Amino acid sequence: MESIRNIPTVLPGNLQAKMAGYRDLQNIPMVSLAAVVLAISYFVLISFQRGRLQAPLAAAHLNQKEREKKFLGDAMSLVKDGYAKFKNGLGMYRMTTSDGSETVILSPKYLAELKNLGDDALSFNTAVEKALAGKYCGIADKDVPVAVHVIKADLTPGLSRLMPAISEEIDLALERVMKPCEDWTPVIAYSMLVDVVAQVSARVFVGEPLCRNPRWLQLSKDYTLKAFQASRAIKQWKPWMRPLVHRFLPEMRELYQVKAEAIDFMKPVTQGRSEADTTRDDFTEWMKQKSSPEFSKAYGEQAYVQIQLAMAAIHTTTMSVTHMIYDLAQHPECVEPLREELNSVLAETGGYQKETMAKLKKLDSFMKESQRCNPPGLTSFKRYCKYDITLSDGTFLPKGTIIEIDSSQLYFDPDHFPSPETFDPSRFLRLRSEGDKNSHQFATSNGDYLHWGQGRHACPGRFFASNEIKTILSKLLLNYDVRLADKEAGRPKNFVFGTQINPNPMAEVLFKRRA
Repeated sequence: MESIRNIPTVLPGNLQAKMAGYRDLQNIPMVSLAAVVLAISYFVLISFQRGRLQAPLAAAHLNQKEREKKFLGDAMSLVKDGYAKFKNGLGMYRMTTSDGSETVILSPKYLAELKNLGDDALSFNTAVEKALAGKYCGIADKDVPVAVHVIKADLTPGLSRLMPAISEEIDLALERVMKPCEDWTPVIAYSMLVDVVAQVSARVFVGEPLCRNPRWLQLSKDYTLKAFQASRAIKQWKPWMRPLVHRFLPEMRELYQVKAEAIDFMKPVTQGRSEADTTRDDFTEWMKQKSSPEFSKAYGEQAYVQIQLAMAAIHTTTMSVTHMIYDLAQHPECVEPLREELNSVLAETGGYQKETMAKLKKLDSFMKESQRCNPPGLTSFKRYCKYDITLSDGTFLPKGTIIEIDSSQLYFDPDHFPSPETFDPSRFLRLRSEGDKNSHQFATSNGDYLHWGQGRHACPGRFFASNEIKTILSKLLLNYDVRLADKEAGRPKNFVFGTQINPNPMAEVLFKRRA
Protein backbone atom coordinates (compact mmCIF):
# COMPACT_ATOMS: atom_id res chain seq x y z
CA MET A 1 0.00 0.00 0.00
CA GLU A 2 0.99 3.65 -0.20
CA SER A 3 1.31 4.58 3.42
CA ILE A 4 1.03 8.05 4.88
CA ARG A 5 4.82 8.16 4.86
CA ASN A 6 4.75 8.30 1.08
CA ILE A 7 1.70 10.49 0.55
CA PRO A 8 2.86 13.94 -0.55
CA THR A 9 1.48 17.03 1.08
CA VAL A 10 -1.36 18.47 -0.95
CA LEU A 11 -2.83 21.83 -0.04
CA PRO A 12 -6.29 22.93 -1.19
CA GLY A 13 -5.98 24.60 -4.57
CA ASN A 14 -6.96 28.14 -3.62
CA LEU A 15 -5.15 28.22 -0.28
CA GLN A 16 -1.94 29.82 -1.50
CA ALA A 17 -3.83 32.59 -3.27
CA LYS A 18 -5.89 33.30 -0.15
CA MET A 19 -2.80 33.34 2.02
CA ALA A 20 -1.20 35.87 -0.29
CA GLY A 21 -4.31 38.02 0.01
CA TYR A 22 -4.26 37.89 3.78
CA ARG A 23 -0.60 38.85 3.88
CA ASP A 24 -1.36 41.88 1.76
CA LEU A 25 -3.48 43.10 4.68
CA GLN A 26 -0.35 43.22 6.79
CA ASN A 27 0.75 46.27 4.77
CA ILE A 28 -2.14 48.26 6.23
CA PRO A 29 -0.73 50.65 8.86
CA MET A 30 -1.53 49.42 12.38
CA VAL A 31 -0.78 52.32 14.68
CA SER A 32 -3.31 51.74 17.43
CA LEU A 33 -2.04 51.45 20.96
CA ALA A 34 -3.90 48.15 21.30
CA ALA A 35 -1.89 46.61 18.48
CA VAL A 36 1.40 47.74 19.99
CA VAL A 37 0.52 46.42 23.44
CA LEU A 38 -0.67 43.08 22.07
CA ALA A 39 2.46 42.62 19.99
CA ILE A 40 4.86 43.46 22.81
CA SER A 41 3.00 41.27 25.31
CA TYR A 42 2.94 38.34 22.92
CA PHE A 43 6.63 38.43 22.08
CA VAL A 44 7.70 38.94 25.70
CA LEU A 45 5.63 35.93 26.77
CA ILE A 46 6.92 33.73 23.96
CA SER A 47 10.54 34.68 24.62
CA PHE A 48 10.13 33.98 28.34
CA GLN A 49 8.64 30.53 27.73
CA ARG A 50 11.27 29.57 25.18
CA GLY A 51 14.04 30.56 27.56
CA ARG A 52 12.76 28.21 30.25
CA LEU A 53 12.09 25.21 27.99
CA GLN A 54 15.11 22.97 27.49
CA ALA A 55 14.20 21.34 24.19
CA PRO A 56 15.91 21.49 20.77
CA LEU A 57 14.16 23.26 17.93
CA ALA A 58 13.16 21.23 14.87
CA ALA A 59 14.63 22.56 11.60
CA ALA A 60 16.77 25.01 13.57
CA HIS A 61 18.90 25.63 10.47
CA LEU A 62 15.95 27.46 8.90
CA ASN A 63 14.86 30.97 9.77
CA GLN A 64 11.49 31.72 11.37
CA LYS A 65 9.55 32.22 8.12
CA GLU A 66 11.09 29.12 6.58
CA ARG A 67 10.14 27.03 9.62
CA GLU A 68 6.55 28.30 9.45
CA LYS A 69 6.37 27.34 5.78
CA LYS A 70 8.00 23.98 6.50
CA PHE A 71 5.36 23.20 9.12
CA LEU A 72 2.51 24.10 6.82
CA GLY A 73 3.78 22.11 3.85
CA ASP A 74 5.96 19.34 5.28
CA ALA A 75 5.35 18.77 8.98
CA MET A 76 5.49 15.07 8.15
CA SER A 77 9.26 15.14 7.68
CA LEU A 78 9.75 17.13 10.90
CA VAL A 79 7.77 14.59 12.91
CA LYS A 80 9.48 11.66 11.21
CA ASP A 81 12.91 13.07 12.00
CA GLY A 82 11.86 13.80 15.58
CA TYR A 83 10.62 10.24 16.13
CA ALA A 84 13.97 8.86 14.95
CA LYS A 85 15.61 10.99 17.64
CA PHE A 86 13.10 9.72 20.21
CA LYS A 87 14.31 6.21 19.42
CA ASN A 88 17.83 7.40 20.27
CA GLY A 89 16.87 8.85 23.62
CA LEU A 90 15.56 12.37 22.94
CA GLY A 91 12.60 13.21 25.15
CA MET A 92 11.05 16.20 23.39
CA TYR A 93 11.60 18.93 20.82
CA ARG A 94 10.04 22.24 19.85
CA MET A 95 8.32 22.77 16.52
CA THR A 96 7.44 26.13 14.98
CA THR A 97 3.87 26.18 13.67
CA SER A 98 2.41 28.13 10.77
CA ASP A 99 1.59 31.21 12.87
CA GLY A 100 5.03 31.38 14.48
CA SER A 101 3.98 29.92 17.82
CA GLU A 102 5.66 26.81 19.12
CA THR A 103 4.38 23.42 20.19
CA VAL A 104 6.37 20.81 22.09
CA ILE A 105 6.34 17.28 20.70
CA LEU A 106 6.95 14.69 23.41
CA SER A 107 8.08 11.11 23.13
CA PRO A 108 5.27 8.54 23.60
CA LYS A 109 7.19 7.27 26.63
CA TYR A 110 5.73 10.15 28.66
CA LEU A 111 2.11 9.27 27.92
CA ALA A 112 1.59 6.98 30.92
CA GLU A 113 2.60 9.77 33.30
CA LEU A 114 0.89 12.64 31.49
CA LYS A 115 -2.50 10.97 31.14
CA ASN A 116 -2.81 10.76 34.93
CA LEU A 117 -2.47 14.51 35.41
CA GLY A 118 -5.80 16.23 36.01
CA ASP A 119 -7.51 19.08 34.20
CA ASP A 120 -6.06 21.47 36.75
CA ALA A 121 -2.63 20.72 35.26
CA LEU A 122 -3.25 19.92 31.59
CA SER A 123 -6.14 21.42 29.65
CA PHE A 124 -7.42 19.65 26.55
CA ASN A 125 -9.94 22.34 25.60
CA THR A 126 -7.45 25.20 25.91
CA ALA A 127 -4.90 23.35 23.78
CA VAL A 128 -7.41 22.63 21.01
CA GLU A 129 -8.78 26.15 21.18
CA LYS A 130 -5.32 27.64 20.79
CA ALA A 131 -4.28 25.18 18.07
CA LEU A 132 -7.36 25.92 15.96
CA ALA A 133 -7.97 29.54 17.06
CA GLY A 134 -11.21 28.21 18.45
CA LYS A 135 -12.39 31.34 20.23
CA TYR A 136 -12.77 32.93 16.80
CA CYS A 137 -14.14 29.98 14.83
CA GLY A 138 -16.16 28.19 17.49
CA ILE A 139 -14.05 25.05 17.93
CA ALA A 140 -13.57 23.98 21.57
CA ASP A 141 -14.36 27.54 22.59
CA LYS A 142 -16.80 26.54 25.33
CA ASP A 143 -16.84 23.79 27.91
CA VAL A 144 -20.33 22.29 28.29
CA PRO A 145 -20.02 19.53 30.91
CA VAL A 146 -23.67 18.52 30.60
CA ALA A 147 -23.15 17.54 26.94
CA VAL A 148 -20.23 15.25 27.78
CA HIS A 149 -22.20 13.80 30.69
CA VAL A 150 -25.16 13.05 28.41
CA ILE A 151 -22.91 11.26 25.91
CA LYS A 152 -21.48 9.05 28.64
CA ALA A 153 -24.66 8.52 30.65
CA ASP A 154 -27.31 8.31 27.92
CA LEU A 155 -25.93 7.98 24.40
CA THR A 156 -23.40 5.20 24.94
CA PRO A 157 -25.55 3.06 27.29
CA GLY A 158 -28.51 3.59 24.96
CA LEU A 159 -26.88 2.25 21.80
CA SER A 160 -28.66 -1.10 22.09
CA ARG A 161 -31.97 0.74 22.02
CA LEU A 162 -30.91 3.22 19.32
CA MET A 163 -29.37 0.87 16.74
CA PRO A 164 -32.63 0.14 14.83
CA ALA A 165 -33.23 3.89 14.44
CA ILE A 166 -29.64 4.46 13.31
CA SER A 167 -29.94 1.66 10.75
CA GLU A 168 -33.26 3.01 9.46
CA GLU A 169 -31.89 6.53 9.07
CA ILE A 170 -28.86 5.31 7.14
CA ASP A 171 -31.19 3.51 4.72
CA LEU A 172 -33.25 6.67 4.25
CA ALA A 173 -30.15 8.83 3.80
CA LEU A 174 -28.54 6.51 1.25
CA GLU A 175 -31.81 6.33 -0.68
CA ARG A 176 -31.85 10.13 -0.79
CA VAL A 177 -28.24 10.87 -1.70
CA MET A 178 -26.94 7.92 -3.72
CA LYS A 179 -27.20 7.92 -7.49
CA PRO A 180 -28.94 4.94 -9.19
CA CYS A 181 -25.51 3.44 -10.01
CA GLU A 182 -26.99 0.83 -12.36
CA ASP A 183 -23.59 0.84 -14.07
CA TRP A 184 -20.22 2.06 -12.79
CA THR A 185 -20.94 5.63 -11.68
CA PRO A 186 -18.49 8.26 -10.38
CA VAL A 187 -19.40 9.45 -6.89
CA ILE A 188 -17.61 12.07 -4.81
CA ALA A 189 -17.35 9.90 -1.71
CA TYR A 190 -16.86 12.69 0.82
CA SER A 191 -19.86 14.68 -0.42
CA MET A 192 -22.10 11.62 -0.37
CA LEU A 193 -20.94 10.56 3.09
CA VAL A 194 -21.21 13.99 4.69
CA ASP A 195 -24.90 14.00 3.72
CA VAL A 196 -25.42 10.56 5.24
CA VAL A 197 -23.52 11.31 8.46
CA ALA A 198 -25.31 14.64 8.95
CA GLN A 199 -28.73 12.99 8.70
CA VAL A 200 -27.91 9.98 10.86
CA SER A 201 -26.28 12.11 13.56
CA ALA A 202 -29.29 14.43 13.55
CA ARG A 203 -31.59 11.45 14.13
CA VAL A 204 -29.79 10.83 17.42
CA PHE A 205 -29.26 14.49 18.37
CA VAL A 206 -32.61 16.13 17.49
CA GLY A 207 -34.83 13.21 16.47
CA GLU A 208 -37.58 12.95 13.91
CA PRO A 209 -38.70 14.75 11.78
CA LEU A 210 -36.09 17.49 12.20
CA CYS A 211 -33.30 15.05 11.29
CA ARG A 212 -34.59 15.15 7.69
CA ASN A 213 -35.21 18.87 7.50
CA PRO A 214 -33.21 20.10 4.48
CA ARG A 215 -32.56 23.49 6.05
CA TRP A 216 -31.14 22.10 9.28
CA LEU A 217 -29.02 19.53 7.46
CA GLN A 218 -27.58 22.22 5.19
CA LEU A 219 -26.84 24.53 8.11
CA SER A 220 -25.12 21.68 9.97
CA LYS A 221 -22.91 20.88 6.99
CA ASP A 222 -22.19 24.53 6.21
CA TYR A 223 -21.22 25.30 9.80
CA THR A 224 -18.86 22.32 9.88
CA LEU A 225 -17.16 23.32 6.64
CA LYS A 226 -16.91 27.01 7.40
CA ALA A 227 -15.65 26.53 10.95
CA PHE A 228 -12.55 24.72 9.70
CA GLN A 229 -12.12 27.10 6.76
CA ALA A 230 -12.23 30.00 9.21
CA SER A 231 -9.73 28.26 11.48
CA ARG A 232 -7.26 27.92 8.64
CA ALA A 233 -7.80 31.53 7.61
CA ILE A 234 -7.28 33.08 11.04
CA LYS A 235 -4.30 30.81 11.71
CA GLN A 236 -2.40 32.59 8.94
CA TRP A 237 -2.17 35.56 11.28
CA LYS A 238 -0.01 35.97 14.36
CA PRO A 239 -2.01 35.47 17.59
CA TRP A 240 -1.61 39.10 18.60
CA MET A 241 -3.09 40.24 15.26
CA ARG A 242 -6.21 38.07 15.36
CA PRO A 243 -8.37 40.34 17.56
CA LEU A 244 -7.79 43.10 15.02
CA VAL A 245 -8.33 41.24 11.76
CA HIS A 246 -10.77 38.39 12.40
CA ARG A 247 -13.89 40.39 11.54
CA PHE A 248 -12.42 41.40 8.19
CA LEU A 249 -11.61 37.91 6.90
CA PRO A 250 -14.23 36.60 4.44
CA GLU A 251 -14.12 33.10 5.93
CA MET A 252 -14.83 34.49 9.39
CA ARG A 253 -17.73 36.61 8.15
CA GLU A 254 -19.23 33.59 6.38
CA LEU A 255 -18.91 31.51 9.54
CA TYR A 256 -20.54 34.16 11.72
CA GLN A 257 -23.43 34.38 9.26
CA VAL A 258 -24.02 30.61 9.22
CA LYS A 259 -23.72 30.44 13.01
CA ALA A 260 -26.36 33.14 13.43
CA GLU A 261 -28.69 31.42 10.97
CA ALA A 262 -28.23 28.04 12.67
CA ILE A 263 -28.93 29.43 16.14
CA ASP A 264 -31.96 31.34 14.85
CA PHE A 265 -33.25 28.11 13.31
CA MET A 266 -32.60 25.89 16.32
CA LYS A 267 -33.48 28.25 19.17
CA PRO A 268 -37.30 27.90 18.77
CA VAL A 269 -36.81 24.13 18.56
CA THR A 270 -34.89 23.95 21.84
CA GLN A 271 -37.41 26.23 23.50
CA GLY A 272 -40.33 24.14 22.26
CA ARG A 273 -38.70 20.93 23.39
CA SER A 274 -37.86 22.42 26.79
CA GLU A 275 -41.45 23.50 27.37
CA ALA A 276 -43.07 20.33 26.00
CA ASP A 277 -44.59 17.77 28.34
CA THR A 278 -43.89 14.83 26.03
CA THR A 279 -40.79 12.67 26.48
CA ARG A 280 -38.65 11.68 23.50
CA ASP A 281 -35.61 9.48 23.08
CA ASP A 282 -32.87 11.70 21.67
CA PHE A 283 -29.96 13.85 22.81
CA THR A 284 -32.08 17.00 23.11
CA GLU A 285 -34.39 15.25 25.56
CA TRP A 286 -31.55 13.74 27.58
CA MET A 287 -29.87 17.13 27.87
CA LYS A 288 -33.16 18.70 28.93
CA GLN A 289 -33.48 16.19 31.76
CA LYS A 290 -29.92 16.72 33.02
CA SER A 291 -29.57 20.49 32.58
CA SER A 292 -29.44 22.97 35.42
CA PRO A 293 -32.46 25.30 35.76
CA GLU A 294 -30.38 28.11 34.27
CA PHE A 295 -29.17 26.14 31.24
CA SER A 296 -32.62 24.64 30.64
CA LYS A 297 -33.88 28.17 29.92
CA ALA A 298 -30.81 29.23 27.91
CA TYR A 299 -32.30 28.31 24.55
CA GLY A 300 -29.62 30.07 22.54
CA GLU A 301 -26.88 28.19 24.40
CA GLN A 302 -28.70 24.91 23.81
CA ALA A 303 -28.96 25.75 20.11
CA TYR A 304 -25.22 26.42 20.02
CA VAL A 305 -24.55 23.04 21.66
CA GLN A 306 -26.55 21.40 18.87
CA ILE A 307 -24.45 22.92 16.10
CA GLN A 308 -21.29 22.00 18.01
CA LEU A 309 -22.50 18.40 18.30
CA ALA A 310 -23.30 18.32 14.60
CA MET A 311 -19.88 19.71 13.70
CA ALA A 312 -18.01 17.19 15.86
CA ALA A 313 -19.97 14.23 14.51
CA ILE A 314 -19.94 15.27 10.87
CA HIS A 315 -16.26 16.23 10.65
CA THR A 316 -14.59 13.25 12.27
CA THR A 317 -16.96 10.49 11.16
CA THR A 318 -17.12 11.62 7.54
CA MET A 319 -13.34 11.75 7.32
CA SER A 320 -13.00 8.26 8.76
CA VAL A 321 -15.58 6.65 6.47
CA THR A 322 -14.13 8.40 3.42
CA HIS A 323 -10.71 6.93 4.18
CA MET A 324 -12.31 3.50 4.51
CA ILE A 325 -14.12 3.76 1.18
CA TYR A 326 -10.83 4.71 -0.49
CA ASP A 327 -9.16 1.71 1.15
CA LEU A 328 -11.93 -0.66 0.02
CA ALA A 329 -11.48 0.62 -3.53
CA GLN A 330 -7.71 0.26 -3.28
CA HIS A 331 -7.92 -3.24 -1.77
CA PRO A 332 -10.79 -5.11 -3.47
CA GLU A 333 -9.53 -8.38 -1.97
CA CYS A 334 -10.98 -7.20 1.35
CA VAL A 335 -14.55 -7.01 0.09
CA GLU A 336 -15.74 -10.62 -0.11
CA PRO A 337 -14.49 -11.70 3.35
CA LEU A 338 -16.28 -8.69 4.83
CA ARG A 339 -19.50 -9.48 2.96
CA GLU A 340 -19.39 -13.09 4.10
CA GLU A 341 -19.05 -11.98 7.70
CA LEU A 342 -21.88 -9.46 7.31
CA ASN A 343 -24.28 -11.98 5.82
CA SER A 344 -23.46 -14.54 8.50
CA VAL A 345 -23.76 -12.16 11.45
CA LEU A 346 -26.94 -10.46 10.20
CA ALA A 347 -28.57 -13.86 9.70
CA GLU A 348 -27.58 -14.80 13.25
CA THR A 349 -28.71 -11.60 14.98
CA GLY A 350 -31.70 -10.79 12.78
CA GLY A 351 -30.69 -7.23 11.93
CA TYR A 352 -28.67 -4.22 13.01
CA GLN A 353 -28.44 -4.55 16.78
CA LYS A 354 -25.65 -3.59 19.17
CA GLU A 355 -24.91 -7.31 19.36
CA THR A 356 -24.44 -7.29 15.58
CA MET A 357 -21.80 -4.60 15.82
CA ALA A 358 -19.82 -6.57 18.41
CA LYS A 359 -19.75 -9.66 16.20
CA LEU A 360 -18.41 -7.87 13.09
CA LYS A 361 -14.79 -8.53 14.02
CA LYS A 362 -13.37 -8.59 10.49
CA LEU A 363 -15.03 -5.28 9.67
CA ASP A 364 -13.80 -3.82 12.97
CA SER A 365 -10.24 -4.90 12.14
CA PHE A 366 -10.45 -3.42 8.64
CA MET A 367 -11.69 -0.12 10.05
CA LYS A 368 -8.89 0.05 12.61
CA GLU A 369 -6.25 -0.72 9.98
CA SER A 370 -7.62 2.04 7.76
CA GLN A 371 -7.47 4.36 10.73
CA ARG A 372 -3.90 3.31 11.55
CA CYS A 373 -2.75 4.12 8.03
CA ASN A 374 -4.75 7.36 7.84
CA PRO A 375 -4.89 8.98 11.27
CA PRO A 376 -6.56 12.39 11.57
CA GLY A 377 -3.27 13.98 12.50
CA LEU A 378 0.45 13.47 12.94
CA THR A 379 0.16 14.00 16.69
CA SER A 380 -2.33 13.37 19.48
CA PHE A 381 -2.86 14.10 23.18
CA LYS A 382 -2.72 17.86 22.68
CA ARG A 383 -2.66 19.64 26.04
CA TYR A 384 -2.01 23.12 27.49
CA CYS A 385 0.12 23.34 30.65
CA LYS A 386 -1.82 25.43 33.17
CA TYR A 387 1.16 25.66 35.51
CA ASP A 388 4.81 24.58 35.61
CA ILE A 389 5.11 20.79 35.45
CA THR A 390 8.16 18.69 36.27
CA LEU A 391 7.95 15.06 35.19
CA SER A 392 9.47 12.17 37.13
CA ASP A 393 12.68 12.18 35.07
CA GLY A 394 13.18 15.91 35.60
CA THR A 395 11.71 17.04 32.27
CA PHE A 396 10.37 20.56 32.81
CA LEU A 397 7.29 21.94 31.03
CA PRO A 398 6.68 25.65 31.73
CA LYS A 399 3.23 27.09 32.25
CA GLY A 400 1.67 28.05 28.92
CA THR A 401 3.39 25.30 26.92
CA ILE A 402 1.35 23.41 24.34
CA ILE A 403 2.38 19.74 24.34
CA GLU A 404 1.57 16.91 21.94
CA ILE A 405 2.49 13.24 21.65
CA ASP A 406 3.92 11.90 18.40
CA SER A 407 1.38 9.21 17.48
CA SER A 408 1.47 8.78 13.70
CA GLN A 409 5.05 7.53 13.64
CA LEU A 410 4.17 5.07 16.39
CA TYR A 411 1.71 3.44 13.97
CA PHE A 412 4.56 2.84 11.51
CA ASP A 413 7.13 1.65 14.02
CA PRO A 414 7.91 -2.05 13.41
CA ASP A 415 8.55 -2.44 17.14
CA HIS A 416 4.84 -1.80 17.65
CA PHE A 417 3.28 -3.02 14.39
CA PRO A 418 5.13 -5.67 12.31
CA SER A 419 5.31 -4.86 8.58
CA PRO A 420 3.81 -1.45 9.26
CA GLU A 421 3.96 -0.31 5.62
CA THR A 422 1.59 -3.11 4.56
CA PHE A 423 -2.18 -2.58 4.66
CA ASP A 424 -3.27 -5.67 6.56
CA PRO A 425 -7.05 -5.79 7.13
CA SER A 426 -6.71 -8.74 9.54
CA ARG A 427 -3.94 -7.17 11.66
CA PHE A 428 -6.13 -6.29 14.63
CA LEU A 429 -8.27 -9.40 14.29
CA ARG A 430 -5.14 -11.47 14.92
CA LEU A 431 -4.11 -9.26 17.82
CA ARG A 432 -7.52 -9.74 19.41
CA SER A 433 -7.24 -13.51 19.07
CA GLU A 434 -3.70 -13.55 20.47
CA GLY A 435 -4.21 -11.42 23.56
CA ASP A 436 -6.63 -9.03 25.24
CA LYS A 437 -9.79 -9.17 23.15
CA ASN A 438 -10.79 -5.63 24.08
CA SER A 439 -7.48 -3.82 23.57
CA HIS A 440 -7.52 -3.90 19.77
CA GLN A 441 -11.07 -2.95 18.90
CA PHE A 442 -11.79 0.04 16.68
CA ALA A 443 -13.22 2.13 19.52
CA THR A 444 -10.46 1.25 21.99
CA SER A 445 -8.00 3.89 23.13
CA ASN A 446 -4.67 2.85 24.63
CA GLY A 447 -1.01 3.83 24.72
CA ASP A 448 -0.26 2.21 21.36
CA TYR A 449 -3.26 3.71 19.63
CA LEU A 450 -4.11 7.35 20.24
CA HIS A 451 -6.65 8.09 17.52
CA TRP A 452 -9.40 8.65 20.09
CA GLY A 453 -7.17 10.49 22.53
CA GLN A 454 -6.17 9.13 25.92
CA GLY A 455 -7.09 9.49 29.54
CA ARG A 456 -10.15 11.30 30.82
CA HIS A 457 -10.50 13.22 27.55
CA ALA A 458 -10.64 10.19 25.27
CA CYS A 459 -13.46 10.86 22.80
CA PRO A 460 -16.70 10.07 24.69
CA GLY A 461 -18.65 9.58 21.45
CA ARG A 462 -16.34 6.95 19.97
CA PHE A 463 -18.71 4.04 20.63
CA PHE A 464 -21.56 5.79 18.82
CA ALA A 465 -19.19 6.70 15.98
CA SER A 466 -17.96 3.11 15.73
CA ASN A 467 -21.48 1.69 15.40
CA GLU A 468 -22.48 4.40 12.95
CA ILE A 469 -19.44 3.77 10.74
CA LYS A 470 -19.91 0.00 10.81
CA THR A 471 -23.53 0.33 9.78
CA ILE A 472 -22.79 2.76 6.93
CA LEU A 473 -19.97 0.58 5.61
CA SER A 474 -21.99 -2.61 5.90
CA LYS A 475 -24.90 -1.23 3.89
CA LEU A 476 -22.58 0.07 1.18
CA LEU A 477 -20.71 -3.25 1.06
CA LEU A 478 -23.89 -5.31 0.75
CA ASN A 479 -25.55 -3.09 -1.84
CA TYR A 480 -22.70 -1.73 -3.98
CA ASP A 481 -19.42 -2.66 -5.60
CA VAL A 482 -16.75 0.01 -5.39
CA ARG A 483 -13.52 0.57 -7.27
CA LEU A 484 -10.97 3.29 -7.98
CA ALA A 485 -11.82 5.83 -10.65
CA ASP A 486 -8.21 5.72 -11.86
CA LYS A 487 -6.38 2.49 -11.08
CA GLU A 488 -3.05 3.86 -12.28
CA ALA A 489 -3.29 6.89 -9.99
CA GLY A 490 -4.25 4.63 -7.10
CA ARG A 491 -5.82 5.68 -3.84
CA PRO A 492 -6.72 9.39 -3.69
CA LYS A 493 -3.93 11.33 -2.00
CA ASN A 494 -4.52 12.73 1.45
CA PHE A 495 -4.49 16.46 2.11
CA VAL A 496 -1.93 17.34 4.79
CA PHE A 497 -2.21 20.78 6.38
CA GLY A 498 0.33 21.27 9.15
CA THR A 499 -0.20 18.24 11.39
CA GLN A 500 -3.74 17.60 10.13
CA ILE A 501 -4.39 14.71 7.72
CA ASN A 502 -7.62 14.76 5.70
CA PRO A 503 -8.94 12.58 2.89
CA ASN A 504 -9.23 14.27 -0.48
CA PRO A 505 -12.77 15.71 -0.29
CA MET A 506 -13.17 16.03 -4.06
CA ALA A 507 -11.95 12.62 -5.22
CA GLU A 508 -14.31 10.32 -7.10
CA VAL A 509 -14.64 6.57 -6.74
CA LEU A 510 -16.88 4.33 -8.84
CA PHE A 511 -19.98 2.67 -7.40
CA LYS A 512 -22.20 0.05 -9.02
CA ARG A 513 -25.36 -1.33 -7.46
CA ARG A 514 -25.21 -5.07 -6.90
CA ALA A 515 -27.87 -7.24 -8.49
